[in-house]
Amino acid sequence: MSPQRSMGRNPRIDLYLDLAQLISGFLLVGFLWTHMVFVATIIIGADTFNSLAQFLDDYYLSYVGIPFIGLVALIHVIVVVRRIPNRYQDYWRHARTIMHFDTWTWIFQVVTALGIAILASIHVFAVIMGWPIDADTSAARMHAFWWFYLVLLILGEYHAGFGIYRQFVKWGWIKRKTIGFALKSITVIIVALGLAALWVFVQLGGALR
Repeated sequence: MSPQRSMGRNPRIDLYLDLAQLISGFLLVGFLWTHMVFVATIIIGADTFNSLAQFLDDYYLSYVGIPFIGLVALIHVIVVVRRIPNRYQDYWRHARTIMHFDTWTWIFQVVTALGIAILASIHVFAVIMGWPIDADTSAARMHAFWWFYLVLLILGEYHAGFGIYRQFVKWGWIKRKTIGFALKSITVIIVALGLAALWVFVQLGGALR
């Protein structure tokens, strides 16, 4: 049995679905990296973070952005689900037989996607319930649940990095080594910013108690 299933045998439909996965994936990664840069403004200071949050509110960017990204994420999930095997045992057998790096990254992509779906949903709910966004509210939340955001940071960056890597390899745009090095460098920078921002938030949250 083939480890993959398709939503249709029409090559044109498959192409459209692949393009939808590609575009939605790039949009989500772009959002994630931009979001991390915005969050990292807390490193500069609470006033800078609050000013940016206020700017996003004043121009309704947050109110438009959150539903838009939610819709993009939903589309991404729908088009990616077609690649999940009908029988997990068949895919595990296939992966163990081939023992190829790209095959195992796909498996980890599925696992991290499930984790991100749960944690990101909780995060969005917590942010909306504590609206509007400000440094003190965010700091209190991260101080109490720093482990939650640490896991979300790692899962998100892993999923984003390898997701982009797989797309570049699939479409043959850039050599594996080149794109691999570039994405590793970006991931290290984003994770470093995320860890630094988390540390600042935790310290600020502790001072508020």
